[in-house]
Amino acid sequence: MKPLHVIGTQRHVGKTTLILGLIEAFRRRGLKAAYIKPLGQHFKTGPKGAIHDDARVVAGFLGCDDTKMIEMAMPLPAGWVESQLGNLQTKERLDKVAAGCDALAADNDLVVIEAMGNVAMGSCLGMSAAEVAVRIGARSLLVAAAGIGRTIDEIALCATFINARGADLMGVVVNKAWPDKYTRIAKATTLGLGNLGIKTFGTLPFQEDLASPKMSQVAEFLHGEALGGENHMGHRVSQTIVAAMQPENMVKHIKQRTLVIAPGDRLDTIRACLKIHMLRGEETQTVAGLVLTCGYRPDEQTLKLIRESHLPVVLVEADTYTIASDLKQKIFKITPDDKERIDFAVRLVAEYVDVDGILNALK
Repeated sequence: MKPLHVIGTQRHVGKTTLILGLIEAFRRRGLKAAYIKPLGQHFKTGPKGAIHDDARVVAGFLGCDDTKMIEMAMPLPAGWVESQLGNLQTKERLDKVAAGCDALAADNDLVVIEAMGNVAMGSCLGMSAAEVAVRIGARSLLVAAAGIGRTIDEIALCATFINARGADLMGVVVNKAWPDKYTRIAKATTLGLGNLGIKTFGTLPFQEDLASPKMSQVAEFLHGEALGGENHMGHRVSQTIVAAMQPENMVKHIKQRTLVIAPGDRLDTIRACLKIHMLRGEETQTVAGLVLTCGYRPDEQTLKLIRESHLPVVLVEADTYTIASDLKQKIFKITPDDKERIDFAVRLVAEYVDVDGILNALK
């Protein structure tokens, strides 16, 4: 069976989420599937070498401690490319990627390779997703963010890039279609891509649970100090509001799993959030947590209420506008310990993706 190379039309379209679901679906069909992300920029170096952040998630899901599965063939640290442009060594580097894939193929029925951020990434080194696919003899599966005209055009552009470099495009999965537009998008993209000779293997709906980080992720990202609720940092955040109004008006904007951002000296706002949390109970998670800004630490009486409420409350030094902007731009990816989101991804792929069609295309 040929290797499966999963490529995004752009960054953050859900490649890793799709791969998690596909690997589990392959395993349920009796296949032994391996994973590797041979190239990438976001990695950590440890005793086992350079490990990509996405590989940590997949390796944890697989319960795998095999360094061949998770170690990167070619880490690409920031600023490194500039120093390499005068001496590309493309063949040697592609050979190294191929060697890693071949080693996995020898012990598995199927190897799934995850590409870098988008189809053209690595072109500056002669190592775009298409060029890697050609070297390892893989079939390429594109993943694209849902839409209609824009999505079809974007996929067509990426398909042209892949085909021009001699790679083998098997089809596409469209991801994150808004539920109220799902039927329209699935029908239109399948038809439109079919007109271009591109097969669609599935359309996945947008699911809030997959996009909702835990408070622990928020706290880590903001480098904040936990003032309370340390044992409840598993709260999910579905929406964020800036409490720039009086508490009686703020509460009108609080919905299920709301993260409230407010300066630490807004004691009225803090106490209103704590009251809502304690009245409605832990199970409802109406208020997911509080981020207190500007480094203002509440008085001792309020700190006591925070600790008693068990609501996750995080203190940060930055101002309210900076924190709100940073959170708005941040995409919280699935982490190795986030079993809830991983299990959700598996169920989603099983329901909406033509797994058997993908396997048949790889034979």
